[in-house]
Amino acid sequence: MTGPKALAYPLLTGVAGGGLAWCGTEWVLHFSESLGDFRIFSLVLGALAGLLLGLIAPAAEGLRQHQKGKLRESVIVGGIVGALAGAGGMLLGQFLTGLLSHSLSGNLLTGWSGMLARMPGWAIMGLAIGAASGIRSRSFRRIAAGLAGGLIGGLVGGAVAELLGRWTGSFAGRGAGMILWGALVALLADLMEARRARGYLTVLSGPLKGRTFPVNQNRMTIAAGGRADLTIPGKSGETDIGVTRVNVKNGTVLIEASETGEVKVNGEPVDRTELRYDDVIRVGGATIIYEAGK
Repeated sequence: MTGPKALAYPLLTGVAGGGLAWCGTEWVLHFSESLGDFRIFSLVLGALAGLLLGLIAPAAEGLRQHQKGKLRESVIVGGIVGALAGAGGMLLGQFLTGLLSHSLSGNLLTGWSGMLARMPGWAIMGLAIGAASGIRSRSFRRIAAGLAGGLIGGLVGGAVAELLGRWTGSFAGRGAGMILWGALVALLADLMEARRARGYLTVLSGPLKGRTFPVNQNRMTIAAGGRADLTIPGKSGETDIGVTRVNVKNGTVLIEASETGEVKVNGEPVDRTELRYDDVIRVGGATIIYEAGK
């Protein structure tokens, strides 16, 4: 799956996550007076916004593959990372602003100073949510790409959310800003991961027919079962027969068969070989075509 269809998943999960985070922040704002000190307010606001966005936004990969296991892992990792980053980011922003403006007091920071204080929180939450998929798959390449996309989305989306909330002075303006923030974080993180790809694997047969998977991590598994990076038909453990490796040093993409399985490239059985443009791979019950990256 390429083009607009591929982008629909991160866009929709980002919109849903941003909308959910907006509901949470409105709840915190409603009870802000009872929270007292602005440090507590910032902690709760950031933790809840990061948690709610993190529960939804990183789920695009699991939805693409229709894998419940990946969805569960995305929810757990994204929620934990988002909550911690949101709380820490908002507190850091308040602290830095207080040092610069000497405005640390028992009251909430408001106006432009409040917006400035919250920007590190938006950025750090974006970083965390963007990196969640890479953390789940334990891929440093994906983490680095997700961090870049999440940072840009967090800063731009956070600034828009703050400006819309300030200019409109209404919950609708804050909602539009939060939804845009979530969409930008999820979408840009996904785009940056795709740009880091050394190539693309497009499935030609089976339940995932037509879907494209970027080779954007050093080790990518092709197997049955939800823990594989590219899941093919079969019972878990039955067809764990293909491992794609990326040699980051020279950009070579290699595919190799496991000890118990068989991989065919262009109809010929291989143990280990370099993939080239338009190579057709047969792994278990799936046929896949490889396209080299630019």
